[in-house]
Amino acid sequence: MQPAKTAVWCLRLLCFCVSAGRAWQHLRWDAPYRALLWSETFLLPLFERMGWQWQYWVSHSDVYIGKGIKAIGVFFAVCAVASVTVSSNHRAGRYLLPAGGVMLLFLSALYWKEKYFFVGELIEYSSQVACPFLLYAMLYRRPAPKQIMQAGLVAVALTFIGHGLFAIGYYPVPGSFQQMMVNFFGMPETVARRWLLYAGVMDMVVAAGIFVGRLRAPLLAYAAIWGFVTAFARLIANYDAHIPLYSFNLWLFEVLVRIPNGGLPVFLLLLGNLKKTVGEAS
Repeated sequence: MQPAKTAVWCLRLLCFCVSAGRAWQHLRWDAPYRALLWSETFLLPLFERMGWQWQYWVSHSDVYIGKGIKAIGVFFAVCAVASVTVSSNHRAGRYLLPAGGVMLLFLSALYWKEKYFFVGELIEYSSQVACPFLLYAMLYRRPAPKQIMQAGLVAVALTFIGHGLFAIGYYPVPGSFQQMMVNFFGMPETVARRWLLYAGVMDMVVAAGIFVGRLRAPLLAYAAIWGFVTAFARLIANYDAHIPLYSFNLWLFEVLVRIPNGGLPVFLLLLGNLKKTVGEAS
């Protein structure tokens, strides 16, 4: 397979994973739309201005919100299929890929609201959100590889900064972080907390170092490995052998939506090799 096609297919698979993961989440579980739709801070002034009854909305809207979440799940499923089937000749991709990216961005903003508007919570979704837009650009806009590289590097850097801010304790360290370290690596809690700090420092090193030419390739390789480890840790650390199907049902989408955390650095490594090949050919 040609280097360019390999890079594009890597990006296609990343888009498929994140879209399929969000589709499964919406169709089988839930998503945080109620954080906005039931927010008195955001919507109560509008309801009062329009003369609508807020209590009636809160008490009667849940079933419709649930149906809307399922509909969005179908949309993400369509985006997942489109990400591995559309080509530059298909007009559908011109609309589905950016629309999927916008929907991922909106979902990230909802999680951001749920987590007290911590900036780190918002930017850690950057790799997930960037993938559909990068695929759209490569299929329909054909920018120079350098432009794609810069956009991808920014997305990876923001993702690792977001993770790092939580890991080093700038924000309250999520209990799930420590529990995953304990379950996945089998280390005591005190050791897990120390290693989280080390991992957070390395996240910051990655975020800065990937913009330095000589450091880019090794740090992207580290980012890929660590990104995949943290993605699969969601399933492995929480897997229960007594209820295997339920464990997969509950945690697989958490893995899929985080595949870009490791996969986008792989794509950038492939893109770097493509740039070298083009440079040597010219």
